[in-house]
Amino acid sequence: MSRTARNLLLAAGTVALAGAALGAYALNRTPPAGPDVAIIAHGERTDLAQHAVRGKYTVFDFYAVWCPPCRALSPALEKLAAQNRQTLAIRKVDIVDWTMPVAEQHDIKELPYLVLFDKDGRQLAAGEKVFDELSRLFGDAGLAVGHATEKSPDDTM
Repeated sequence: MSRTARNLLLAAGTVALAGAALGAYALNRTPPAGPDVAIIAHGERTDLAQHAVRGKYTVFDFYAVWCPPCRALSPALEKLAAQNRQTLAIRKVDIVDWTMPVAEQHDIKELPYLVLFDKDGRQLAAGEKVFDELSRLFGDAGLAVGHATEKSPDDTM
């Protein structure tokens, strides 16, 4: 075997070994944690305080799958939660439809509807005031949540 062939074989073996080591590392590493988001109810009554996450601000997002503004707001909330994993949790409450007990229990008249609890599990804000609190707590990232459901001037008829 010539010296050039031996060097090429050695180089190929080194590359294969490095690739195997990198693959083994990738398989064994823990993926980064996702945002703290959970669905806690599908129409049934629910005690929000019981689902507030101690040590984190908790946003309760009342939504329905048939609600276009809810579908626009959800990714913005999840992005905010991903950027603030240590301090923010999102708990989603699917009202299903207006006749369900949870809508009556929390007097939900429009969607999306948000309720914010503080780190100690006390209600801090509800409705439109939640957007102001998110902006105060999380700056521009919180402000972006409030803009998620706004219509641009081009969207008007």
